[in-house]
Amino acid sequence: MRIPSEIFDFFGVEEGQTLLVKGMPGTGKTTLALEIMNSVCNKMNGMYISTRVNPLRVYGMFPWIDEIIPSNNVVNATQKMLLESLKNVCQEGSGYEVVLDFFKTFLDQAEDMDDPMIVIDSWDAVINYTAHLLGDAQHSLEQNICEFARDMGIHMIFVSESADLMPLDYIVDGVATLRNVRITSSISSESRPEGMTTRYAREIELDKLRGVEIKQKVYTCTLYGGRFCYFEPAFGYVSPQIRILSDGDRIADPCDDRISTGISDFDKITGGLGLGSCNVLEIDHGVGKRYYQVLTALASNSVKNGKAVHIVPSIGYQITPRDVFVPSNVMVLEPGGDRDQWYETLFKHWDTLRERTGRPILNILGLDSMEFAFGYERML
Repeated sequence: MRIPSEIFDFFGVEEGQTLLVKGMPGTGKTTLALEIMNSVCNKMNGMYISTRVNPLRVYGMFPWIDEIIPSNNVVNATQKMLLESLKNVCQEGSGYEVVLDFFKTFLDQAEDMDDPMIVIDSWDAVINYTAHLLGDAQHSLEQNICEFARDMGIHMIFVSESADLMPLDYIVDGVATLRNVRITSSISSESRPEGMTTRYAREIELDKLRGVEIKQKVYTCTLYGGRFCYFEPAFGYVSPQIRILSDGDRIADPCDDRISTGISDFDKITGGLGLGSCNVLEIDHGVGKRYYQVLTALASNSVKNGKAVHIVPSIGYQITPRDVFVPSNVMVLEPGGDRDQWYETLFKHWDTLRERTGRPILNILGLDSMEFAFGYERML
């Protein structure tokens, strides 16, 4: 599932749930709203009211929505079209009633669907376009639309282009905020290597979801491939065990003089690890044992590609019970005892692995455990 389980469960609490998706421009609000509809809504039971983009462009940008939103349910509510439509709704009554009747028309259409959902993108634009009609009745309009949606059993998602707190936050049943967060670095801008750029990550914060336990307040997410997808955090204890025989698929090496990291996205960034190269993996504070999974992928994939692997484990890094009988092209050596004898044993292991495979060796060296066993100066 691409959306957090809390949001999915939120729309299962009861019919007529209302959610506000907010954030600055470019944070992925529209993509998230459509992804929620794709996950929750039955086929052809969605309605999308667009205030910024022509309906044809919506399908061009999000071709995967054609199974949940029929073309006649994508409403062109750009400023010109919206104001023209409002003129035709009702010639009598106050401006507030005209706007309310306009939206009640869509609610009436959606009521005939099975478990329908309406996305209004964006609500800010609707308020801006109709400000001259609403006057000071904006909050009454929002309250009434939400009440109509609950009474008629229609899920609604309001998309807001502002991350600021607003009265609508208190009216709706749920609020989710999207952000682009700068990844801080321990390297100052003055000493940062040339070519190193500032990086950003995407986050979704679950501010409020009535009736649902929020297990994780903030999730990291991505819009890779034009789709919203969140990342499930690694809760609780992360095993420090090396699983040489992991069940993941084999990833081919990028080319003859480079090996795969065992993680396809990491290969795209690094191009793989060059044969004969020395690569340092620095672990910052707060990472804990999660980096073990990177080493596991690297070692396991190298074995699957027929290479020899030698491991000097980091502190706390262990071989799993299922891997007591590791492949013959894998050797593990814990640091300890006399330093010179230990290094002699290490070199013998390397020679043995070269003879067995006739191929280069992947060496994973836990410098922390070596320093602990021999001391910093004697380790060198």
